[in-house]
Amino acid sequence: MIHVEGPTQCRCGEPLRAGERAGLVGDDPAPTCLWCLADLQAGRPRPARRKGTQQWETTTRAAFPGSSPVPSSVTDLVHARRGRERRTRRTRSSGGPRTAITLLVTALVVELALWGRPLLFHDVPSTSAITGVTVGSHGIDFAQPAPVQVDVGGGIRAMWPPVPADAKDEPLGRPPFSRSTSTDYAFMQQTSGPTSAPVAWDPCRPIHLVVNAAEAPAGADRLLLEAASEVSRATGLQFVIEGPTDEVPHSDRQPVDSARYGNRWSPALVAWTTPAVVPELAGRVAGIGGPRGATYAKNVDKHWVSGIVFLDGPTFVDILRRSDGWAQARAIVMHELSHMVGLTHVQKPDELMYSDNNGRTTFGKGDLEGLRRLGVGRCFTK
Repeated sequence: MIHVEGPTQCRCGEPLRAGERAGLVGDDPAPTCLWCLADLQAGRPRPARRKGTQQWETTTRAAFPGSSPVPSSVTDLVHARRGRERRTRRTRSSGGPRTAITLLVTALVVELALWGRPLLFHDVPSTSAITGVTVGSHGIDFAQPAPVQVDVGGGIRAMWPPVPADAKDEPLGRPPFSRSTSTDYAFMQQTSGPTSAPVAWDPCRPIHLVVNAAEAPAGADRLLLEAASEVSRATGLQFVIEGPTDEVPHSDRQPVDSARYGNRWSPALVAWTTPAVVPELAGRVAGIGGPRGATYAKNVDKHWVSGIVFLDGPTFVDILRRSDGWAQARAIVMHELSHMVGLTHVQKPDELMYSDNNGRTTFGKGDLEGLRRLGVGRCFTK
């Protein structure tokens, strides 16, 4: 496998960009694109030209159930209920059979494994232009897990993990001051009563992310940085990308995993994976995302503390081949991160959170107002 040094063409006539991966077949000095390599491995004739994939779209899954009441025992602490939304795409064109995609992803994984380099965190770009996103553990040592300690007389907070060292007494960031009159937004869950408010993340502590990059496409690191930056800019919430994890994505992931992450809320898991690992990604689904809630006794205690974003790596490989693929792929990650911070689908086609996106790649007015409201949640650090 090689990296193409400059613009050139595959033997099938397909243009190759600088930095794109390709292969060499036998003594032929001309590069062969990964698409053609997959066809050669499968014994199929090379196509004259790759066929593009159709526009991605979205569909709503079951309603997000939110958090759970106070558990009857300490063991039940980690069983706060979770929900998720999923991002979808239209059926692949006849030019992109699943077999070819599977072989293509296999070739990429083998190539990267032979390099002995991390799949996601090599060549991370400077974060100077990235708003609200830090790469690294933020100077906190999470290597030694501590047992969960519960003071029965201390109320519900005694059942939560301790406040982390990177939390503050005031919000770490602020959403834009300008409010919109748009009502085209919806929340995963709201508190009940006369002071109803959206269930949100604690703005006084950063949202930590870990990444399983098993099926990450080229450029996945930048996609996540840019998408998280857009969500941070709209909410004021701050993100810390801790680094890679080998945690296998699972739909019933718990908000506390002391054995893996220590005595804290588990960092949100971003996983580049496949339908073979996450069945919810089967068919037309390109991604799912959603938050997990803290154990609570009263409505005022409700807030999100962890979450998931699971993305179909082979689907993103297809999308990124398109002329507008980067913007489309980034929009999907933005959509799923927005689910994770608390937005659900809306009925307005002009919004990125519309359930059937026809090509929008930026947040709409309703999206931005919903995200702004999610950025002014209550602090739980005192």
